[in-house]
Amino acid sequence: MTPTSRKVWEQIAAAFSPILPPQPITTCECEECLDVRANLGHLRWNDVLLPAIEKHFGSLPLLTDDAFQALLPAFLFRALDDISAENKFLEWTLYAVCGAYEEDEATTEAADADRRRRIARFTRQQRESVRAFLALVTVAPNLDIHHAPVAHALAAIWTLGNSAYGIEVSR
Repeated sequence: MTPTSRKVWEQIAAAFSPILPPQPITTCECEECLDVRANLGHLRWNDVLLPAIEKHFGSLPLLTDDAFQALLPAFLFRALDDISAENKFLEWTLYAVCGAYEEDEATTEAADADRRRRIARFTRQQRESVRAFLALVTVAPNLDIHHAPVAHALAAIWTLGNSAYGIEVSR
């Protein structure tokens, strides 16, 4: 982790309290979701061990909104470990927090609305910490493929004002 990544990580760690996610952490009964529940459902983000996070690197979309909020820092920490195109955690975490950035305007608007609904209960400090993570990605070399979707997510999803969320949620 670079000094800049470490600073972003410290901001994330300060923003997200280590709480147990409400159960169940997934709503589907498929084998993959049951496995996610078994491996992550009883953990706070700061309890998630490397083998569990390695096994579930692409599982953020499967989580309920509350579990997403409770466990996101574990995924962000692993993504910050190596901000490069080779880091599968970075790639899959970006997909989960940025949504579908498509050519089709209707699809993009629907995906943005879904992400805004998903993070509506995030505190301002939590949104600011995710914004810091995304801003770090926008200046990372060799991640050009992610720059436009991340810039879009910063402008359309991870805004800090009331207009994107309808209300300002504070905790």
